[in-house]
Order: sequence, then structure tokens, then C-alpha cells
Amino acid sequence: MKSQQPSVIRHEGRVISVGPVQTKVEILAQTACAACHAKSVCGASAGESRVITVRRDDDGSIVPGDSVNVIIRQGQGFKAVFIAYLIPLFILLVLLLTLPMFFENELVAGLGALGFVALYYLVLAQFRDRLNSGFVFTVEKINN
Repeated sequence: MKSQQPSVIRHEGRVISVGPVQTKVEILAQTACAACHAKSVCGASAGESRVITVRRDDDGSIVPGDSVNVIIRQGQGFKAVFIAYLIPLFILLVLLLTLPMFFENELVAGLGALGFVALYYLVLAQFRDRLNSGFVFTVEKINN
């Protein structure tokens, strides 16, 4: 029986630099993103290029300028969407529904809810390194 490879998300990119420990890859804009149903929540379809730092685990065959695929397991992609979009949405909705019970002024309640979401993102920024260690990107060279 053949074992199935777990579902992965692939984005084509170009190697910018290769260091002893990490590789920096610029994700190229994808033309297929226009037809993708998930383009509204995907950070790769924003139109600008993004640079991703990947822990180096290749045999030294990847050099700057190479075309590569950056790969992440689909479960990790869902985890990223959950952390970046769904948790703040939940915080915002809960606070928008509960803060008006404590504050008569709706403006104060709305600004308070937005403030808590901003605080959430500040906490995420503080723990960026810890969060990044939970996401494992791999690079595979594209054979032309």
C-alpha cells in the first residue's frame, strides 16, 4: 500500500540569498491567484512580493537566483490563518457584543474592541520568533 503525502501548499519563488543556516526566498506573484477562491485570506496574493526565511536543509545545490518551490503543510497554513485572522475576528465580535453592556457610549465600546485587537497583534509581534519556530517551510528546487 502506498503512503500518501500530506497535503501541502506550494508557492514558487526565487532564492535571494543563501547563508550557512538559512535561505531567503522571494515569493513571486502568482497569476493563478486571480482564480483562487482563497485569495482574500491568502497573504501571497496581495500583489507585492514577500521574502520568506527558510531554515536551510539542502545539500548545497541551491544558489541565489534559483527558482524554487516554498512548501508548507496545509495544516500549518490553516493554523496561520486561524492565528492571524480568526482569533482577532472572534475577539472583535465578542467585545463588540459585550462592551456595550458596560459602556453606554457605542463609540467607546467600538474603540475599545479595536484597541483589544490591536493589543492582540502587538502581543503576536512580541512572540514572533516563538510563533515562527512552529511553522516549518521547506524549499525544493525546480528543475528546468
